[in-house]
Amino acid sequence: MKTSSALPFFKTYSPSQLLSGLVLGIQVYRMQWGNEVNEPEPFITCLANTEQNLYFFVNDPMKIIPALHVEIPAPPIIVTGPKFKPVGLLFGQDHLMIKVMFHPTGTYRVLGIDMQRTVNTGLDAREFWGPEVNEILKTLRQTASYDEQVTIISTFLERKYAQSGKPEEPIDLVATKMLDPLQQHSLEEWSSEACLSLRQFERSFRQRVGISPKLFIRIVRFEAAMKVKNIFPLRSWSEIASECGYTDSSHLLKEFRELAEFPPSAFYLKQTSGNSQLPSG
Repeated sequence: MKTSSALPFFKTYSPSQLLSGLVLGIQVYRMQWGNEVNEPEPFITCLANTEQNLYFFVNDPMKIIPALHVEIPAPPIIVTGPKFKPVGLLFGQDHLMIKVMFHPTGTYRVLGIDMQRTVNTGLDAREFWGPEVNEILKTLRQTASYDEQVTIISTFLERKYAQSGKPEEPIDLVATKMLDPLQQHSLEEWSSEACLSLRQFERSFRQRVGISPKLFIRIVRFEAAMKVKNIFPLRSWSEIASECGYTDSSHLLKEFRELAEFPPSAFYLKQTSGNSQLPSG
């Protein structure tokens, strides 16, 4: 629902008890762009990340910018998986985003699809839920309260999981533990904890998460390095590389060029999901 308020709003909601094993949290971000002084541009580059999200763009549509001078209107409800390549996101003038942040295998357990389909892209949620999800979007647009909008989405997901959701397995718990960059386990150790052979673990991980466990660990470490830099901006990249488990600063430089497509020296020059005034898309 559109309102006259131009003040930005951002809040993270804890999941309901029924969704706590699937969902990390639900974020609501509202921003209306005008001509305010020092207002951030409605554009952000989303860097490589391990996120599994369900987005509702309630008001103006968002556009995906995969390359220079290319704008692709995004569906109003999108399912996304992890990324190992950056992508530009252009927000609408009246941007109201409700973002369901899943655990690494949460989307798979709700939808039951091979998550490799979602890597570096977004899938139209109507492909899975049909006309029903259009009714959810219609209801959201008629609801002024952000709290009520979150409740509507939570109730919808609880019902969908009850209808066809997959039960939790050891690999689901392992994938969540792997989000901790301080967990220095080998793939053999992780597969053992998941009660699977290494080959079974790698195959099942790709299906449930979308990418290989090795790439997942790399991206987790990359995200940790950016987080440390944001918290401690005076630390050198060499110090951060050592702290985050890279062999040396050149190793971190190589990861930046691959996962962000710019060097660490340009970290503060771009509005990205690693460093921005805006919540990431």
